[in-house]
Amino acid sequence: MVVEVPVAVVEQRVSNLVQGSLCLVLLTGPFQHVLGLIPRGVLAGLFFAMGVEGVLENGVTAKFLYLIQDRNLVPDTEPLRKVRNSRIILFLAIELIGFGATFAITQTIAAIGFPIIILLLIPVRTSIIPKLPFTPEELRILDQPTASAFTMRSVGGTM
Repeated sequence: MVVEVPVAVVEQRVSNLVQGSLCLVLLTGPFQHVLGLIPRGVLAGLFFAMGVEGVLENGVTAKFLYLIQDRNLVPDTEPLRKVRNSRIILFLAIELIGFGATFAITQTIAAIGFPIIILLLIPVRTSIIPKLPFTPEELRILDQPTASAFTMRSVGGTM
């Protein structure tokens, strides 16, 4: 029995190139016609399922559910137990304002500019939020990474 030990990881960008290329190909006329043959109910069901899954995995939803849950039903291992409710509400309000601004711009003629709003959220998080009454521990709990540990490792980051 031979045991293989990994010695290095080699980064490659082929999969991203293939994914982008397939998206480009699927936007051409012939594939647009094929996609048009898919019943709308099938697509609606697919997007509904994806939306429900996204809501259930969402940090905003988790914080909101924590606030309305009976404390006796919340496990002792829940990290939000270490954060005061007033801080959770403040952070949730900031998140909802950011969502509202992003969503509002998508409903206007300036919709193409929604990435600007998302980019503006970076200095809000790095410069403004730390000046609010949050401890570093509270921010670590409230603002956990969106990406999984596996995804972070695959792009060279840490959690």
